[in-house]
Amino acid sequence: LSEVAPYLQGGERGQQVVLEGNRLVLTCPAGGSWPLQYRWTLNNTNITDWTPQYRLSVPSLQRADAGLYQCMVRNRMGAVIHRRTEVHVAFLGNFTSGEQRKTATQGRAVIISPPPLASFPQPLVTWYKDGHKIIPNNRLFYVAGQREENYSNLNGK
Repeated sequence: LSEVAPYLQGGERGQQVVLEGNRLVLTCPAGGSWPLQYRWTLNNTNITDWTPQYRLSVPSLQRADAGLYQCMVRNRMGAVIHRRTEVHVAFLGNFTSGEQRKTATQGRAVIISPPPLASFPQPLVTWYKDGHKIIPNNRLFYVAGQREENYSNLNGK
């Protein structure tokens, strides 16, 4: 019997988005003569030693765990680098400021900007006025990624 160098199996993962605090599991399907050994890298830095485990598990993913994961497979006949998986960590930060109040002059536009909020992916913003959701209409529109409301029907305060 001849020995076979390691080779890759399975399709490419490409990228994954995992919610912060959730478990990340990556696998490195490979074939070849046994014993196969695996080593994982994150952003080209080794994060495991050579091991017989083909699976990498991060029990509680944090923002610092985001990046480019790769595994290498080796046996007595050689080594191969597995396809890459880009891991993004989805999270929603905390608002850094509280309630905003704007004074509107009748017939003039009011620009309302959301407070800074660190997040991935970019959050979907929903606006409320006096506890009621603002439904987009001919008075509400977007400007450069922000919403702008024209309070032309209101009395200024």
